[in-house]
Amino acid sequence: VLSKSTGFLLRIDLKMAASRLLAHDSSSQIYDPKRPLDLAKVKCGWHGAIKEYDYWVPRADIEGALPQDLKGTLMRNGPGISEVYGKRLVHPIDGDGMIIALTFVGGGVHLRTRFVASKERLEEQKKRAFLYRGQMGTHPHSALRDTISLLGHLATFRWPKLHYRNPSNTNVFYWGGKVISCYETGLPHSLDPITLDTRGVDTLNGALKLKVLAAHFRLDVGNMRLVCMGMKPGVGHLPPSLAIYEFDESWKVVRQQLHHIPGLNYTHDFLLLPDYYVFHITPFASMPWTAVLKVYMGYSSPGQEMRYYPNMPSQFVIIPRHEGAKHQRVILVNTEPFHIYHFGTSEQHGTSHIEFNAVCLGPKFDMTFEKEIWLTNASVAPGNMFTFMIDLDTQKCTRSKNPADPSSVEFPTVHPYRHGHPNSRYCYLMASDREGHNLPYRDVVKFDKDGRDRQVWYSHGTVGEPVFVPRGGWESWSVGDEDDGYVITQLYVPETNLTEFVVLDAKHVNKGPLATIKLRHHLPYGFHGTFTPEVFLSPPKAKL
Repeated sequence: VLSKSTGFLLRIDLKMAASRLLAHDSSSQIYDPKRPLDLAKVKCGWHGAIKEYDYWVPRADIEGALPQDLKGTLMRNGPGISEVYGKRLVHPIDGDGMIIALTFVGGGVHLRTRFVASKERLEEQKKRAFLYRGQMGTHPHSALRDTISLLGHLATFRWPKLHYRNPSNTNVFYWGGKVISCYETGLPHSLDPITLDTRGVDTLNGALKLKVLAAHFRLDVGNMRLVCMGMKPGVGHLPPSLAIYEFDESWKVVRQQLHHIPGLNYTHDFLLLPDYYVFHITPFASMPWTAVLKVYMGYSSPGQEMRYYPNMPSQFVIIPRHEGAKHQRVILVNTEPFHIYHFGTSEQHGTSHIEFNAVCLGPKFDMTFEKEIWLTNASVAPGNMFTFMIDLDTQKCTRSKNPADPSSVEFPTVHPYRHGHPNSRYCYLMASDREGHNLPYRDVVKFDKDGRDRQVWYSHGTVGEPVFVPRGGWESWSVGDEDDGYVITQLYVPETNLTEFVVLDAKHVNKGPLATIKLRHHLPYGFHGTFTPEVFLSPPKAKL
């Protein structure tokens, strides 16, 4: 079937479409959280979206009651397609971004989805062909053609130019009147907050000199700062480049730094503290000449070359944030060999001690799209939460001997306005808390770094990133309990091919949903999301 709204070929299983009629049968066995899942059905959660949506969810499709004080917009980003005009994508990371916006207001919820209209997507729609290669290995041409092209260019002492797509599919957030969609190897896209229509690529008023913006950011709400970063790996004789920006509410750069740190070829996330930024040099990102040739010949891609390189360092990079920091030079601290995509809680003790948690992937980690259900080989190299202590005076790092949580986890989220605050305890994890099973992720774990209040909600499907929504809005950065709010997660029910959104009480995650928004259709699995207390539309005139 060819979807007119997206311009992409989609395979629709008629059996699965018919099974949608069972979606709201709460007495069915599909709502038993202990039942085993059919992995062949679990992977269907990555299938592309049939269309874009824009509607108020009928009240009859909301089980339970949405909290009246839950007001604002949940935005999520992820690949909305799994193939392009018959070309099946090798990995979800190569798929064009689709933004999901759930607006909560007046006890109701509105759903809107839009594809990010990147230059590459628009050109492929115009020519009805897959044209741009992906970072994870989806190529428009054969390896033979790429090899011939490489040899032809080398004969004239030139390298061919590789044209990669910018799917803008990794994160989305609102700041200063803009909705920003990110993909870390390219410029971000600016979207209209009301319609989600794409305005175009955005250099953030010319600040992004490296022409990249990483997927993750931090908020310093006490100073109303948005803190972002972008990096480019070292290539040939050029060293890696890391740029750090702090923007005010009008997108004026109030602080920025540029560093060239050997070995820092990749970074996805970072920590923001009162006096420091913290990054990790991963030993899993390197491009030796053999790998470069494989990429140019079409036999590999940058993402496929991500694996453990024993000759590469594993170090934390601590960068002073301002002139008042005790340590005014960049500090490199050695640690065990692992890869970090995501950090959890963090805290600065005094002027020289840093404590934090991070999800660590061991030496066997790579970017295999395992069983087509997860982005990495998590069954072999699961993500485990570890606790770290860094002494800046002695430049020593200590990691907890055992994982701080027993589950296989990823996508940790914390209170978005309390990064680096004293006594930060809680982190919400997408997890598999089932003995003997690292995948799929079916559960939400409330992680307490003090070990006193661990909770688990066992879902009846597969879950996405849990997003924490503070009850007090912006003021919650300094008022109220750290866990006073809600956790919202996207949930996929494999047996029905339907998507739900679940609202949990963050103080009592283990008690289950306060409300479940049961969509009558499927939305693809996503990557990251954020919540803003802003509302960009009015409530419906009549209750549905």
